[in-house]
Amino acid sequence: MNKISLHIPPQMWQKFSQSMLTARSQNEEVIGFLFCQRQQINKNQVRYIPKSWVVPLPNCYEHQDIDGLILKQEFHQFLLENQLEKQELDVVHIHTHAGQEIPDFSYIDDRYESEYAQFLSKNFKHKPYLISGVFNSNLQQGKFRIWNRKGNSFEQVKFSNSWLEIKNTNNNLLGENELMLSRQKIFGETAQQQLNQLKVALIGCGGIGSIFAELLGRLGVKNWVLIDPDRLEETNLNRMVAATYLMVEKQEHKVNYVKGLIKRIYQTGSNVKGISSKIEAESIKKEIIDCDLLVVATDNHYSRQIAQELALEYTLPFICLGTHIDFKPFLRMYCRITIPPLGGNWCLMCGNIINLHKAALEIAPQEIYHLAADRGYLEGINNPGVFWLNSICASTAVGIIQGIISGFLNVEKGIDWIYQFPDSKWLKTDVRSLINSNCYFCASSDEKLQDDSLLMDKSYIL
Repeated sequence: MNKISLHIPPQMWQKFSQSMLTARSQNEEVIGFLFCQRQQINKNQVRYIPKSWVVPLPNCYEHQDIDGLILKQEFHQFLLENQLEKQELDVVHIHTHAGQEIPDFSYIDDRYESEYAQFLSKNFKHKPYLISGVFNSNLQQGKFRIWNRKGNSFEQVKFSNSWLEIKNTNNNLLGENELMLSRQKIFGETAQQQLNQLKVALIGCGGIGSIFAELLGRLGVKNWVLIDPDRLEETNLNRMVAATYLMVEKQEHKVNYVKGLIKRIYQTGSNVKGISSKIEAESIKKEIIDCDLLVVATDNHYSRQIAQELALEYTLPFICLGTHIDFKPFLRMYCRITIPPLGGNWCLMCGNIINLHKAALEIAPQEIYHLAADRGYLEGINNPGVFWLNSICASTAVGIIQGIISGFLNVEKGIDWIYQFPDSKWLKTDVRSLINSNCYFCASSDEKLQDDSLLMDKSYIL
């Protein structure tokens, strides 16, 4: 049996639920729709992520009161044609029941949803699935289920509206590592359990990535997918923990070196996969979407671009790490930790962290690449790098992850932190300045429809 989950990004859920509450004048029932992409995470796990949402206003109903509701036929037809038929998505219905207690599906819900699941299967070429949700009147308590296409049975659906969704949960105890991690108990047993279950995709196992993996591994993170095509070189030895000349002589892959760092922390129980390949390889995509967190610690724009696009396409929590040393007109050193909001609103392209022109040049033929480098369009290959600056970047990122999981740091709107030396200052970008509703990469489908005359406050009206 598949494990089925519905993950709604926190900012989307906030807007959606607020629109649901606003659309109700008294205590009548109200309904909202989310149109979702289906992701087969692995052979036993299916995940649904919303691409757009609609909350009908009162004049979209033929009937609406505390006992039930009926949508106008022309509105319902418009909705299905524009969201299901054109985009080939699955649909989530969320409706409310009166009261504050935990709701349950009624007999009327069962009958209506069974018929509707059959209707969707018979009338649309891609045979969309129906996921239904019922919530109490303030949308604080709810449950979800998914119907089969015949409408004669359903399965429970796990719902998450948090920034971080740990997909492969289990009840494993820390076991032999419990004593090792005992001084972290102040952050709570649940937080430690989540760290133990967290699966991280790390792109870039060099000066920043290796330190990051070492530090996060010692917090209790055992499950990793490591991606980097490069091998160790002598110039890496000044900033990669426990790397040796012997490893360089053997031309050891960086992913195997970092895998060794994690394996020496845990005698048993760790699960680390190293992939010596570039991120754009198709096989890597499947590995990444099975992870809970995507971290990119590379020194080029193209790999960051690919990572950001994957994070947006699959609604993956995403962290970008980087450092920069500038000698003109005087010495300045920087490290930067950026977490774009889950599901869009702004991204690395919006924040000029990725230069698309440079990204294109990085994958250009060698003669064009060298010509661009000679003319100053690309930074030199052997950019300066120092261990302590990488360490500040990596350790701060690890602290942020622990803060998120422990519940004392909110990154729902994203963060962009920059450390500057020698001033020794942390600069925090006002992320509202990064929001770009016209961004080709991260603008959501409902934002792109703002010019449509049928849209008002992201709710459709007739």
